[in-house]
Amino acid sequence: MSPERASATGRALISRLGPRTHKHHRLTGNLELAFPELGAAQREILARKIWGNLGAVMAEYPHLGTMVTGSCSPFVDVIMHEDSRKIFAGRQPAIYVTAHLANWELVAATIARSGIPLSVIYGPQRNPVLERMLQRQRKSLGCRFIARENGVRQLLRELRAGRSVGLLPDQRVEKGEPVPFFGRQAPTSITPAWLALKLECPLIPVQVERTGNARFRTVFHRPVTSVDQEKTGVDPVQLTTELNRIFESWIRRQPEQWLCMKRRWLPDT
Repeated sequence: MSPERASATGRALISRLGPRTHKHHRLTGNLELAFPELGAAQREILARKIWGNLGAVMAEYPHLGTMVTGSCSPFVDVIMHEDSRKIFAGRQPAIYVTAHLANWELVAATIARSGIPLSVIYGPQRNPVLERMLQRQRKSLGCRFIARENGVRQLLRELRAGRSVGLLPDQRVEKGEPVPFFGRQAPTSITPAWLALKLECPLIPVQVERTGNARFRTVFHRPVTSVDQEKTGVDPVQLTTELNRIFESWIRRQPEQWLCMKRRWLPDT
């Protein structure tokens, strides 16, 4: 299949199968917490669209190498804030953070295929067959992968060696700090903020938006640290709170593109 047809087929298939799985209850529960203003019928419609986006992502994996060819890809429009463009053009080591929206894998590919040495933290899948399959497809992204366990020390070494790093800190971390997210306390990794403040590296939020079947817009926003480091006393939790606020604004804009099948918040918050 072409990337476009594969994306559409995956969307159609998983939007039907996903609601039949045990994770559907978790998904609709998360939507109720994040969007209490929605009724049950509205949440169900939104949940099916979220399953559809996941299906599109799954079907796009074999086409990642085709979809991202640096800044000239017909599948991905790249938009950069001027401050981030200077960092990008100068190959300055930076910390790129994104959320599980649209097809988040494209962030690493866009950066790495532009000639920037990039190392990405990831959580290995419990299913060894699925893990091998994903890693085989991810080879086309052009970046180095670091397992999440004991990954912070390795990320420090990567940054000090002149490489940039990529993280997706929008999902629950059991030992994370409680940080507000959609008005509720959510265990969140402060690693990106801690690395940025410790090494004085730019912390750049990157937003991916799906604009069609296998069509995307990747937006490199203004570095968060270029603003917040001017404030006295800023700490990793404060900086992470700002990141969560940014991620929340992206999700509110396009909630149907949000991957949210896992627990996110602390109980009774």
